Amino acid sequence: MKLPYSWLKELSGADWSIEEMEDRLTRSGTAGVAERIKREYFERVVVGQITKLDKHPNADKLLVAEVESGDGSHTVICGAPNCAVGQKVVLALPGARLKGEFEIKEIKMRGVKSAGMICAEDELGLSDDHSGIIVLDEEAPLGKPVFDYLGLDDAVFNFEITPNRPDCLSAIGVAREIAVLDGREFHVSFDPPAESNRKAVDYVKVVINDSDACPRYAARIIDGVKIGPSPWWLRKRLMDCGVRPINVIVDITNFVMFETGHPLHAFDYERFGSKEVVVRRAGAGEKFTTLDGKDHILDATILLITNGKTGVAVGGVMGGLNSEVEEDTKTILLEAAYFDPGTIRRSARKLCLSSESSYRFERGVNPNGVVDAADRAAALMAELAGGEVLSGVVDNYAKKIAPVTIELRPPQVKRLLGVDIDVATMEKTLRGLGLKIESGDTIKAAAPTYRPDLTREVDLIEEIGRIYGLRNIPNATRNTGPRLTPIHRRDTIKDDLRRILTGLGFDETLTTGMGSRPKMEFIDPTLPLIEITNPMSDEFMVMRSRMLYSLLVSAGNNIRHRNMDVNIFEIGRIFRKGSPFPTELVTLGILMTGRPDMVYWNRESEPVDLFDLKGAVRAVADGLGLGEITLDSEETPGYVPSRSYRIMIEGATVGFLGQVDKKSARLFDIKQDCYAAELDCEQLIACERGLAQFQPLPKFPASSRDVALVVDEGTKAEEIHTYIRETGGDLVESVTLFDLFTGEPVPEGKKSLAYAIQFRSPEKTLEDDEVDRVYKQIVAGLEKKFNARLRE
Repeated sequence: MKLPYSWLKELSGADWSIEEMEDRLTRSGTAGVAERIKREYFERVVVGQITKLDKHPNADKLLVAEVESGDGSHTVICGAPNCAVGQKVVLALPGARLKGEFEIKEIKMRGVKSAGMICAEDELGLSDDHSGIIVLDEEAPLGKPVFDYLGLDDAVFNFEITPNRPDCLSAIGVAREIAVLDGREFHVSFDPPAESNRKAVDYVKVVINDSDACPRYAARIIDGVKIGPSPWWLRKRLMDCGVRPINVIVDITNFVMFETGHPLHAFDYERFGSKEVVVRRAGAGEKFTTLDGKDHILDATILLITNGKTGVAVGGVMGGLNSEVEEDTKTILLEAAYFDPGTIRRSARKLCLSSESSYRFERGVNPNGVVDAADRAAALMAELAGGEVLSGVVDNYAKKIAPVTIELRPPQVKRLLGVDIDVATMEKTLRGLGLKIESGDTIKAAAPTYRPDLTREVDLIEEIGRIYGLRNIPNATRNTGPRLTPIHRRDTIKDDLRRILTGLGFDETLTTGMGSRPKMEFIDPTLPLIEITNPMSDEFMVMRSRMLYSLLVSAGNNIRHRNMDVNIFEIGRIFRKGSPFPTELVTLGILMTGRPDMVYWNRESEPVDLFDLKGAVRAVADGLGLGEITLDSEETPGYVPSRSYRIMIEGATVGFLGQVDKKSARLFDIKQDCYAAELDCEQLIACERGLAQFQPLPKFPASSRDVALVVDEGTKAEEIHTYIRETGGDLVESVTLFDLFTGEPVPEGKKSLAYAIQFRSPEKTLEDDEVDRVYKQIVAGLEKKFNARLRE
């Protein structure tokens, strides 16, 4: 969920910097990261006014506009359908670099000079809307930088709200958090709409046939509205929230949803089909077409909003195509309701639909905020769309939901949190969060219905603790539990792996452990998948069976954001079907792609390859004190068959590595070569032999020999390396492959491998004849075992 910084400051009254708001909200459990538009993307982008429009002499669909910018007039070619003389518009002058990429230049278009561009929202990076140019308010001052006029210096917070906090899915909810953290009283109220003498009850009736699924449904009538674009402040606020503006009525319902957290729906009253709203379960096989134009076959699990005959909306999920607001709509039937979260969750999953409304209804909105939300939207429709609000709200509250009263024992707060917080602070915190308090030996707190997560004493203690600040709770100085709690290696190995890989320059990623069934099956069709009973979306249908899936998800996200050079790892569980229960395996995944090493001034950086990945795996083995790693060719799903290997340590399989199959990578929008490894952490633990002990520097000098061999192309370099070490015995200190060559003069079907062999004795300086004797023994053995010959 996205909310602008200025809106949160305005509602909360807290004068926090962006950085302080990020830090304090995240530490209290409402994690948010601020994003800002760069000012340099809007250099030479100013407010202009169209003073003249003519048809292009050589193009039927283009117009020639004269645009005044305050310091002169500019001729601009434009093809937007909504251009009109007198409009205030966004003018990008020559030299502007829109979104940091596209530079505006003076050009000729079919014989007519164009010295600038009149911009649409997508061309400025504000949204993906390219339906027409941005039309600014009439009072916009000519020549003023658009960045300043549109308030684009405002940061936008991207929040990650946990499922148990539906109250924070709104600007008011987050502002309440800010206010209580800042020690302020919080109160937001809106003026009720001015009502006409006509009564809404004469125009609509509400019938609820299933009060468990829909405890409350309210309706308002707004007549005489004019459908058109919203004012800029409203469109801008919606774009900051990540929503595309549609028209003034739809925009108001979306705005109130982001403001209060309560979803609303606007029907065209004339197209609704009757004066009666009937909320019922769908019939088996009943057909319904949603706003997105898709046809659905319903059943009794779906809650349907009807006109008494046919369906007009899937309750809490999406409206129908036959009663949506259109350009000629005059009268609005405004819906504000409370639906059972479980019912909406099942409906959305059944229909494979997800919307901002269902996202909130599934988690639980405020049943006692229904009328307030309807009143707020009606007042805005009267103000911005010229509507007449009919008197009264037709409110059917069939099954009332009352606040939950919880008893809190102050001594229990200290016992659980380990810190002595005075009772006055506890009560102030709870009042700030909206709870009604009765003081006494125990505190009686009535939790507001917008906080369905508060049901037990421990919930209140958690609220007090997080607002007090977990950082303010001192570390324990003694252990009141068992005297010794052993730490299992399964836990500490994760920290060791993080230390090793971050030291190599890798970044750690963290994903959900869930994924898309089609993509998972494409990567590895051999593994049966564990289905999730209530999946959040199509991308979270099954538990992951391979860490490769999560690595590709993270790499794809980076590449889509133009971070093409990626070194990442993830430590997490993969899930395999077992009997009687599934098996969870802690797995390390490593992925490398692009050119992550560095940029050089005098030469190009090299793209990573399989050897870089192998080096990273070896570094992990060395850092954990494992045995010698060997690689055996083995086809593994998800990897290129000829570049797929089993990772072995002293005969035990610990994982797999290879080049990711290009078709698998394309599923995640990755078009460049990727290399990945997957290692079983339990097997790594089993192979640990302890870290290498310090060895003093050698006292005697080394003697080196090189050997270049011509062998069959299928011969493994690793096998030759191992043979040289074993044959040379204690005198061979190291063996290094430094050259691989194919082509003339090496015969076809052969390859040349060159090794540097370093000899050293810990007891004396080696004589040349001693080294030669061992060297010749090695060469003779290679010729016999591998049918090798020395390269001339």
